[in-house]
Amino acid sequence: MFAGILKLTECTSTAIVESITQFYQANNIDMSKMVMFTSDGASVMLGKYNGVAAKLRRSIPHLLEQHCVAHREDLGLDDAWKHVSLMKDIETLLRTVYNVFNRSSVKKSKFEEICQAAEHDSIVFRPLNEVRWLSRHFAVRAVIRNYDMLIQYCMTQVEEDNDPIHKYIVDRLTKPEYRVAMTILNEVLGELAELCRLLQRSNLTTIEAFQFTKAKIMKLRTQYLGETVHFSDEVAKLIASFTSPVDTTAAVRFIERVCDHFSSRFPDNELGNWSVFDKDSFTASDNLKNFLFGSKELELLAARYSVLLNKQLSVFQKNLMAQFVEFKMVISEKLAKGGLKIFEEMAAYAKQQEQFSDISQLLDICATFQASSADCERGFSLMNHIKTKTRNRLEVDHLDNIIRVKLYLSGHTVNLDEVYSFWKSSKGRRIVSTESTTISESDDY
Repeated sequence: MFAGILKLTECTSTAIVESITQFYQANNIDMSKMVMFTSDGASVMLGKYNGVAAKLRRSIPHLLEQHCVAHREDLGLDDAWKHVSLMKDIETLLRTVYNVFNRSSVKKSKFEEICQAAEHDSIVFRPLNEVRWLSRHFAVRAVIRNYDMLIQYCMTQVEEDNDPIHKYIVDRLTKPEYRVAMTILNEVLGELAELCRLLQRSNLTTIEAFQFTKAKIMKLRTQYLGETVHFSDEVAKLIASFTSPVDTTAAVRFIERVCDHFSSRFPDNELGNWSVFDKDSFTASDNLKNFLFGSKELELLAARYSVLLNKQLSVFQKNLMAQFVEFKMVISEKLAKGGLKIFEEMAAYAKQQEQFSDISQLLDICATFQASSADCERGFSLMNHIKTKTRNRLEVDHLDNIIRVKLYLSGHTVNLDEVYSFWKSSKGRRIVSTESTTISESDDY
């Protein structure tokens, strides 16, 4: 949901907090109902003592802060990439290939001619961009799709001009270790791109983001980091096509580092007391056998949110304990039978059941937690499309309204006749008749 654009006087935590406070006051919103602050990892936002979240928490004690999960995934991937020498070599190769064709339409045309002659569907080479979350996947996928045609084109250029750049590309692409590593990399980055798209979903809760990420880490570990490495059929076939053994150590080391960095950025205590509502908690047999399971977490959650929900603490804690005993049994049964699959469905079910009214209020709070700031990033991209060099004098209010209309149009069908009628009747306007402005072919100019 797009709330609006705030114009800052300074890019400091104090200025940002003041702007947020003024926005809430101007729209008559109670700031005490703010329960989560989600942002990228900039220190001005999430600094421990003087970040925006820390300053807001001084007046909103129950406020939680969240480092955007999509940013965290990208940072973990970037950290793993930097510490494996083969990945840095592949990055150099990817940038070189992109620059060769991006800077010359002639070379691009010749490459397309070779692809057409071979009846090969080529795709455009993509750049590596540090601020684009999926750029690595797109760049590697483009090279893999064009691999054989790229070798053929570069070898032709070497024969004709003895060009050192094309010679470098041929040297790298014809090495078995590079081809196997890039094929493995294409598959792994494809998995991570799928995760990234999930983490960019609007209204993604922290519990769902945690579940998606942990599941992906487990999948990569079991496939590549167990006693036996389970390569895909494509990779296994490729390795078998070479006469001598191919070293895949560097590629596996990269996957191991990715998993390690993800595990550190998504720790097991990520959910804190809210882990009591993680679906895995309801399916664990030890938890179901333990009558007191969840009592400590619920007690602490009640203490945090009793003031916000206008509840007497002791009564609220007692009701939560009583309701949760039955709630966890019902949810575990529904999960086992497939009646519930995601957190949102659990929250909706609790809301429909009067006997779980207090549990439902806690779930409502958790359901408002935004795990990702991807919506804000999309807003920035949209703003840059609207406020261009030729439209650089748009004021904040005007820009705000255009973005609001654009976002609304992306998900709704609008009757323009009704919009026009409303605009015309909102105040006295001079409407020029279309007949008076029509110019016929016989008119003199």
